[in-house]
Amino acid sequence: MGLFDKFKSKEAKAKEAAEAKLAEEKKAAEAAAEKAAIEAKNVARKVAAAEAKAKEEAAAAAAKAKEEAEAAAAKLKAEAEAAAEKAKEELKIAEAKKEANKVFKLAVDGDFGPASIKTVQHLLGCKEDGICGTETIKAIQKLVGAEADGIWGTQTSKALQKFLGVTVDGVAGPETFKALQKWANKELGF
Repeated sequence: MGLFDKFKSKEAKAKEAAEAKLAEEKKAAEAAAEKAAIEAKNVARKVAAAEAKAKEEAAAAAAKAKEEAEAAAAKLKAEAEAAAEKAKEELKIAEAKKEANKVFKLAVDGDFGPASIKTVQHLLGCKEDGICGTETIKAIQKLVGAEADGIWGTQTSKALQKFLGVTVDGVAGPETFKALQKWANKELGF
């Protein structure tokens, strides 16, 4: 074997080694590419599963929110219906009370006679005898914030006038009693 043959043989061996190395690297690259493809598929599966789970959770949350909204709406509707029924009942009661109170309705004439006294007694829960006695005076004094001593004096008149929003002069006359009659009628529902 000559030098040329030796060189050629070395060159062939180097070429073979390079080709073998290249084939090995190619094989390794293909294996890496295959591994990357598998990992990409796995990631894609995981992403698809996560998206499906997210859609499922979003649908469940939307269904729950819808259910809660419907329940809240039903509750509000029931409350509104109950409030309407209560208002109807209160109106019936008020109308019945007004009807029952018709006998106590006063003419606003400033005359604090037996009819006016009976009406005030009725409103204040006193004996309805039409006489402005100690019990009635005490009830009026309590109502208007005066000392409840059962004696009608200047202080009681002033407290009543202040309560009714009329001129406060301590003399309970027609202006004061007209205001008291208006107050009584309002309390009766008129």
